[in-house]
Amino acid sequence: VIGIGFFFSLIHALLFKFLPLTLTASSQVVGDLFLVGGILYTTGGIDSPISFLFLFVILATSFMLSRAAVFLVASGAIIIYGVLIDLEYYGFITPVYLFPESKLSFESGYVFYIIFLNIVAFYTVAYLSSFLSHRLRIVKEELEQASLNLEEQRALNRNIVQYMGNGLVTIDREGIITSINPAAETLTGFSLQESLKQHVKILFSSTQLNKLLLRNEPITIPEQVEVKFMRGDGKKIFLRIKISTLSDFNVPGYILVFEDLTEIKFMQNKMLRTEQLAAVGRFSAGLAHEIRNPLTSLSGSIQVLAKGLNLEDSYKKLMNIVIKETDRLNAILSDFLTYSQPKKNTNTIVDLTQLVQDVIILLKNNEDFSPDKKIIFQGSADHLIFNGDEQQVKQVVWNLCINALEAMTAGTLTIQLKEVFTYHNHHFHADRRGVVLEVMDQGCGIASDQMENIYDPFYSSKKDGVGLGLATVYQIVHRNEGTLDVKSTLGKGTCFTVFLPDLEPSLSLASK
Repeated sequence: VIGIGFFFSLIHALLFKFLPLTLTASSQVVGDLFLVGGILYTTGGIDSPISFLFLFVILATSFMLSRAAVFLVASGAIIIYGVLIDLEYYGFITPVYLFPESKLSFESGYVFYIIFLNIVAFYTVAYLSSFLSHRLRIVKEELEQASLNLEEQRALNRNIVQYMGNGLVTIDREGIITSINPAAETLTGFSLQESLKQHVKILFSSTQLNKLLLRNEPITIPEQVEVKFMRGDGKKIFLRIKISTLSDFNVPGYILVFEDLTEIKFMQNKMLRTEQLAAVGRFSAGLAHEIRNPLTSLSGSIQVLAKGLNLEDSYKKLMNIVIKETDRLNAILSDFLTYSQPKKNTNTIVDLTQLVQDVIILLKNNEDFSPDKKIIFQGSADHLIFNGDEQQVKQVVWNLCINALEAMTAGTLTIQLKEVFTYHNHHFHADRRGVVLEVMDQGCGIASDQMENIYDPFYSSKKDGVGLGLATVYQIVHRNEGTLDVKSTLGKGTCFTVFLPDLEPSLSLASK
């Protein structure tokens, strides 16, 4: 019988790979019930001491099948056990005795007692095992759901950290970086491999930040610092860093969340410069008018005296110097009044290609041009037509080019002009037609500490410079809704890039 049981167990193990679990388990349980009945028959029937094997079948069923199936199996065990006992009691079968045969004759009351006792035992075990198994399934499902929810929450948190726009860095108590998100890699210019397990000083060397990290107390309220940061690629940006304790004080560590303030700082400085220039302009315009009136009278009087008096040559030279200097002062005042009180735009159709070529002719006849200097013009069309103020555009081209010539002792001045239909850089976005002008020289370059001041009026690094050229260019470009950018390397040269939008987008740019 046991051999048959092992044989059927092997068959069910093979069927388990091809049939559903419920069907395989059900057939296995039914087979086990008959197997236990056979074992009881071979071990003495009523006199068998191993009727408890039915309990193991019931227990096994509770782990594999539903609660209803458990009670069905318990009922099946009772039926098989009862039929076996009744058949033996009424003499229809004679059990096999593997143990010494008992010589006792069983009373009907004893037989009913044995059957009743097993019925109670089978159903009790069925109830308890099915109840516990049901609770176990519920707990298992809850744990699986909780595990799934936890994994989903972890995945959500990972995605939030991975795709958030702000940089995020976690460090331990000693300041060693333990994690860094992609936004932080982009902002700092340091990759995960370069920064992980390194001290946070490789990213931020701010004294104020280091003082916060060296404190021996948790940061209950997030604190923030603003730092000027040199990225891994050499670009300088402004960052606002918020620092808070990563966990409770028993698990020391800090979390640093930072955002790029470069564009905000740029706009703030731009607004501040605009406000300052507006105030200076209002004051200076009035002052320039007051100076210009007597200067004009003085210049005219000296010219009359120079013509009316019979002076020696030395005095005539002095008179000419005075006239020349008064004319120069008058020109400076005129430029300043043009800057501080700009005229209203007079938009016309302008041939930019011809305009730049005219400026090049003037440049080649300027005193700052020499045989050691060369001018190259690169245009995207023979005739690039643009709608704008011709005099203002010409002034932009002239001021940029004359500055470039003055910055070079020798080399090439390259002027590029091209048509675009969209223009984007790190602080300006325009989806409209326009032109891009690039003026590149091979001069001395501009120092980084001078970059922030080059557009300020009266700021000049040249010995005899007035400091209104770039300020005027800046004003004209921004008044025409454009943008002006500069890149410079000391000892190699400077490149100014101007974008001017076409003020009438419906006008087509014609190429001949």
